[in-house]
This record gives sequence, C-alpha cells and structure tokens, in this order.
Amino acid sequence: MSPTIRPATAHDVPALSELARRTWSKAFGGSVNPENEAAELEQTRSEAFFTRALEDRTIFVAEEDGALVGYVQVGDVEIPEVQVRPGDQSLERLYVESASQGRGLGRSLLNAAFEHPRLAHASRIYLTVWEVNERAIRLYESFGFRTVGTTTFTIGTGEVVEDLVMLLDRTGEGRTG
Repeated sequence: MSPTIRPATAHDVPALSELARRTWSKAFGGSVNPENEAAELEQTRSEAFFTRALEDRTIFVAEEDGALVGYVQVGDVEIPEVQVRPGDQSLERLYVESASQGRGLGRSLLNAAFEHPRLAHASRIYLTVWEVNERAIRLYESFGFRTVGTTTFTIGTGEVVEDLVMLLDRTGEGRTG
C-alpha cells in the first residue's frame, strides 16, 4: 500500500510531534550536545509547537498503514538574511522516516506542498538545509532550487549553527535580495 499524502489536522499533532522528534534526532542529534537537542525538540518539535504551527503554517503528512512516516511544513519566510517580498513563502521542513527514505516519499510531499495555493502562487520560495545533507540538496535542486547564501541560527539553548539558504525564484529576475 502506498502512502497517503494529506493535510495535517489537530488529530495528527501527537503523532506528528513524535515523528518530528524522532526524525530530527536521527538527522541531527549526534551533531549537538544533549542539552541543546532536548531544548530544540521541546521548542520546535513538541505538541504545543505543532498545535500553534497549524494555526499559521501549512503541514502535509505522509501516512502509511495508519502511521505517519513523513511531513513537510510551509510558512512565511523567517530567514533573517533574506529581504522578504510580498508573495514569498518558505519551505520550512521536510522529514521522512529512515525506513521510508529512497522511495520517492520526500518528492511526493514536496509535490503536495507545491500544489497547495500557498506555494502554487508564491513568487519566490526559500528553504534552509544543512550543507552536509547532500541527498536533500539534490532533491531540492531537482525542483529548481539553487543555493543563494547561508544563514545562522541557534539550536536549543545557544549552539549556533549554519545552514545553506536555497531559493526557487519564479520572478525571472534571478536576484536573491
């Protein structure tokens, strides 16, 4: 049975939080200290976070055999280094369970996000990605994103890290600022 891609609802919040905590820790937990990991998970992967996120963000989930196996989140651009224009949006998160990777699920989640009016009508779409996540970078590049800079942010209680900033520019201008 192939996964179902659908909008997340309030009913999904507990499972979505668990999925988000698990996939983030698997991807990044080894690169930060345990205290910062715990703080990051509570601040940005908790049930309270997703309850608030559903109020102003768009989240799609992938469900297979009654379990969530992936998600993508879309929202307003909140990258400090980006000069936001009307019509800009941000692809904030794309995570897939390790056991479900390599089957096109990330691509399916992105396709669902791009079909939603929030991204379908966006002039420019930004995202951030860890520079060592080559698989994700290749996926984003296949959708037309290109690297336009870097951003720094704080994980947990103070660990400063850097991500690449990627842009899908539909304005035809090719500018990033």
